[in-house]
Amino acid sequence: MKKFLLSIALLSASMMLSQAQDYLPKWKEGYMDIHTIATGRGDATFIVMPDGTTLMIDAGDNGKTKDKQHPDTTKRAGEWQAFYMQKVMEGLPGNGKVDYAMITHFHDDHMGHTRQMLEGKNGYGLSGITLVGEIIGYNKLLDRGWPDYDFPTKNVNGANRKFMPHYHKFVKYQMSQGMKMEQFKAGALNQISMVHNPKKYRKNFEIRNLAANACVWTGQGEKVMKNYKGDLKLFDENMNSCALRITYGNFRYFNGGDLSGGNWKAYKSLDRDMETPVSKVCGKVDVAKANHHGYYDTCNGAFLNNLSPEVMIIDARSNNHPVPSTMKRMTDPFVWTTPGEFYITVDQSRGKLGEELWSYFKPWGHIVVRVYEGGKEYQVFVLDADTTDYPIIYSSDIKKAGL
Repeated sequence: MKKFLLSIALLSASMMLSQAQDYLPKWKEGYMDIHTIATGRGDATFIVMPDGTTLMIDAGDNGKTKDKQHPDTTKRAGEWQAFYMQKVMEGLPGNGKVDYAMITHFHDDHMGHTRQMLEGKNGYGLSGITLVGEIIGYNKLLDRGWPDYDFPTKNVNGANRKFMPHYHKFVKYQMSQGMKMEQFKAGALNQISMVHNPKKYRKNFEIRNLAANACVWTGQGEKVMKNYKGDLKLFDENMNSCALRITYGNFRYFNGGDLSGGNWKAYKSLDRDMETPVSKVCGKVDVAKANHHGYYDTCNGAFLNNLSPEVMIIDARSNNHPVPSTMKRMTDPFVWTTPGEFYITVDQSRGKLGEELWSYFKPWGHIVVRVYEGGKEYQVFVLDADTTDYPIIYSSDIKKAGL
């Protein structure tokens, strides 16, 4: 009898543990998954399209020890990003490499840095984009500057002066191994497109390039217009960020790197409002990644109103992501109709924001937006970023897309 009761108790405990450790069901064809990966050292978004085509947007590692890294420091941020993506890619079609990788702009928290850089075997150091590329590999890589890297001037390397030579060597070597390289073209439709079963989804799936190098899609064909009149030498790297909109059925997603929404004293350029023209041609979306981590110069009123996302994601890495002034604007009903939910990757800013503003966020961690078959509904999940098996710690209700 005692043995029987012990068996029942163990079974009950096992069932409770199983219920506590709930995991995201594997991707299946027809779903689109958008993973915002939380490392605390830089931006990284990984997307699985409805046919299994993969897209990585940024692989950042600023190498700053003051920014707490998740899940721990036994690996570099790029290694953890690759580890996460490899788990997601299990069972996907293709050759095991990421189909498309793109860098929104040349800042360390989006592509890597020489701080804590690992030594490579092919003539370049490994951090961020080069480290993930060395572990997994890319079929095609896009950035805003290839092949000449001369916009706004030949001094474009100044944006990430120490790491850019390693990146250039990485590109050259990987191209010799078969990787394709392209410049991200503002205005282009389906420069990034499905590669495994595109015919099945071509009627209700597209990726529109909205902006790059301070040029913005006009909304007509693939035409673009320059969003600047001033001295190019006064440009900062953020305003050159690549931005895109992904449409699947009724669902829309926006990612604009670190696009700026206005000027501030740190910069002399007067042409820094990229958010307003980009948001006008983008239109309403269901989910948006906040530009520049919700810093001082982003998420202006026009951007918030034009996109009106139901879900706002902040890919954070410091106590200024987001700053209180931006968070107050994003949650102010007199500025715009606020979104239903806010999500954030790490909790570095909690103390600076204060509990009132922090209370708007769902639990922090890896953020997964799962768009269900046909793009009519979607759901948001938060996965534990301090583990390596990623149990679900929060799941939203299923939402209708396109409202």
